[in-house]
Amino acid sequence: MKFKLFNVLLFAVIFTGCATLSDRTVNVTEVQLQQKLNERLATPISLLKIFDVNLSNSIVKFDGKTGRMITRLDASLTSLLSDKALAGKLDISGKLRFDAATNSVVLDDPKVESLNLDGLDAKQGEFFNLLAQRLGGEMLNGLSLYTVKPEDLKLGSTQYNPKAMQITDSGLQITFSPVR
Repeated sequence: MKFKLFNVLLFAVIFTGCATLSDRTVNVTEVQLQQKLNERLATPISLLKIFDVNLSNSIVKFDGKTGRMITRLDASLTSLLSDKALAGKLDISGKLRFDAATNSVVLDDPKVESLNLDGLDAKQGEFFNLLAQRLGGEMLNGLSLYTVKPEDLKLGSTQYNPKAMQITDSGLQITFSPVR
């Protein structure tokens, strides 16, 4: 009986040791990124000290073919020039990268695809779209979207570093390798 118990414990220790030496994968879903993005964008963005932009209700989709995250947001724009608020949709896309300094996934190379605000004529719509494209990418670049939990970076005494990150049609996969 003692011999069997010893073998079981020995096997468990060896198995645990082997498991800690293999790569680990963390999956981040669209819903998780939507929640974090909504939290990050809860504060209005000021543009040129003239416009305040409120972004909310993000809908995140991953495009495995292009490796980009595509996001549609509700947009509300107020201005010192008018007491009328404008509402519509903002579409952005961007690559994602892992920032090892902050252990987070950040938006990289963002591009404002379109800004459609209700109640604007063609010239006004074109002006706001151009403004959004020029300033939006610059303001959103480097935006932290998701911070990896400390327990995903360490198991027992083994520390893990990022190895690869891949966008799939169903989510974001981050692979970590043990530090040897």
